[in-house]
Order: sequence, then structure tokens, then C-alpha cells
Amino acid sequence: MKFLLKHPFLLGLLAITASFVLAVFYIFFPPFFRSHQPLDIPVYSKSTTREIAKELKEKGVLAFSTPFRILAKLTRVDRILKAGLYQISPSMSLWEVLTTLSEGKSELLTLRIPEGYTAQQIGEELEKMGVVSTAQFLNAVQDKTLIQKTGIHGPSLEGFLFPQTYRVPLGASVADLADLMSQQFFQTVGTDYESRCRQHGLSLYQAVILASIVEKEAKLPEEHAIIAGVLYNRLQQNMRLEVNATLNYILNSKNPWFTNDQINTRSPFNTYKHRGLPPTPICNPGITSLEAVVDPADVPYLYYVAQGDGSHLFATTLAEHEKNVKRAKYLRHLKRIHQQAAQATPNP
Repeated sequence: MKFLLKHPFLLGLLAITASFVLAVFYIFFPPFFRSHQPLDIPVYSKSTTREIAKELKEKGVLAFSTPFRILAKLTRVDRILKAGLYQISPSMSLWEVLTTLSEGKSELLTLRIPEGYTAQQIGEELEKMGVVSTAQFLNAVQDKTLIQKTGIHGPSLEGFLFPQTYRVPLGASVADLADLMSQQFFQTVGTDYESRCRQHGLSLYQAVILASIVEKEAKLPEEHAIIAGVLYNRLQQNMRLEVNATLNYILNSKNPWFTNDQINTRSPFNTYKHRGLPPTPICNPGITSLEAVVDPADVPYLYYVAQGDGSHLFATTLAEHEKNVKRAKYLRHLKRIHQQAAQATPNP
């Protein structure tokens, strides 16, 4: 010891070496005395490493949050984290935790939820992946405790299961999955979204209902705000919305045109028969549709009709709309003829 005191350089070198060994041990060696029970850790698309480290510490995975944040920064893991539900055990080393979050492992599956999917469709995807059954997912989506925790004023989480590509583990808690998707909604729209809805005379829930209709009606990104503007105009004039998407929701179809019997279907979702918005969202809208209802286009239109190629014809008067409907039907007819001709043409 006296020798080291006489040679401070060696003492400093020894301290650095000891610190390095401890750091390596802490990063790469798992704490054997901790529980091996895996925990579901949610990560959102906008989560910061600080937020993730805090969650890991609160769940008992990490004893200290700072080393995780430093290592995530040095390895640039903080730039490649993907939204999802990760199963992490407190017995993992710090390196294993980072590897699981950045690369995923064989037990982590990729769940892609397209814009406009319903809770039923999401449940079916989860069932195909072998994560949970459709029935289990739908039960979780309708769980009153989970709905109350999320702060949604509706009978289910439908409309708030945000379309996103998630990483999910086999055996994940179905409640945690539903909670992850709904929390991703609030993470994405931002804290001011509800006040922006109220500026247009809608509650948050009403805005999501309207956005779900826009999601199903609009195909082109540039038309989302225009269709939202048309729907606002109809609501303000106390006109029935008369949107095909709500009728297709009842009939579980994708019809562009309906028979009189179909139009007369008795349901609160039938906007051909009932004024105002349907009682709940008809799908889970993406951010483009959600933004469209809080920033609609200022247009004079009251009508629109799909042309069959994803675009719509817009009109201000009923007479203009009727002309557009005839044109749209003619264009669809030509499209069918071309498709039939192409199918009938033999390959060379």
C-alpha cells in the first residue's frame, strides 16, 4: 500500500482497471440473485431512453438507470428501438436487456397493424401468430377496468388501438398488449389533441369516431382532410352523413353500391338512416385521419363519390353529385371491362 501511495500513477491505473472490471462485470454478467420471472415492458415509438430506463428500474429489472442510458447512447441502441411489448427478466445482464430491446430475439414476433384495422382483425392476426386468441383479445379490448385506466369514454378500446408495427412476445399478457396499443395512440397524437378536437366542437371520442370514418372513406393521403371537411359540412347542416363505410361496417362488406334493402338496414351505425355520428368508431384510424379531423380542409363540398381508383369526385350541389355518381359508375364499368379483357387474353 505504501508503495502505491508513493506512486500515484500506479494507484490511479489500478483504480481505473478495477472500475473497468466492475463495469464489464455489471454490463455482461447477469445478477444471479434476482428473479428469473419475465416481465412485460412496454416501449412506445416516441419513448426516450430516460423513460425506458425509468420503467425498467420501477419494474425491478435495473438497480440503476444511469448505466443503461449511457450504454444505450454509446451503442446507439437509443436510435433503433421499436415499439412493442418486451419480456425482460430481472436476472438478465444489462447487455442482454439492451440486446432484447434493440434486436429482439426469436420469441419476439412482429405484429403489423395497418390503418383501418378493427379490433376483430387485430385479434385474428394475434391468433395467427399464436400470441393470444381473438376472443381473448376482444375481451381485453372491452375490459371496463382497462378502458377506465386509459380514460376512454366508450364501451371498448376500438378506435384507440393505434396502427403501428409492434414487437410482441409469445405468451404476452393480453391486457398489456391492449394497453400498449391504446397508450401508443396517446403517445402519437400528443397531449394537445383533445383540446384541438374541442376547437371543432367534438369530444376526443367523437373525433376518433369521425377519424375512423375518414380512414375507411379516404384512400389517398391528400384527400383525407378534404373528406373530413365534407363530413363536417354535412354535420353542421344537420344532413345525414350517408357514408358507405358505416353501412359496410354493419354488413361486413366492401360494397361501393347498395340495394334499397341494404340501405334500410336497421342499425345505429347506418348513417343513411340516422343523423350524426355512429355510436362508436368503426375501425382504428391512423395519424393521417386523426390529423384530418382536427385540421380539415376548408371546402364548400357536401358530397363525394369514389371513382374506383382510390380518388373521389367532389360536389357542392346534389345535381353535381348525381352527375358525378353517373360518371363514377361509368368509370367503374370501364374498369371491369378492361379487367375482364385482360383476364381473357391468353399469355403468349
